[in-house]
Amino acid sequence: MADFYKEFLSKNFQKHMYYNRDWYKRNFAITFFMGKVALERLWNKLRPKPRKTSM
Repeated sequence: MADFYKEFLSKNFQKHMYYNRDWYKRNFAITFFMGKVALERLWNKLRPKPRKTSM
């Protein structure tokens, strides 16, 4: 079993490398946008609310 798996990984190394690189790009993009949303929510909580004017 170990010999088969080693041969399989060696034969498909390039495919695995591209898959992992693509996965990391997508994961980074998701994490980036999650951080952006978190910062925007924090900013909205800290920003003073505009006063309502009655007319």
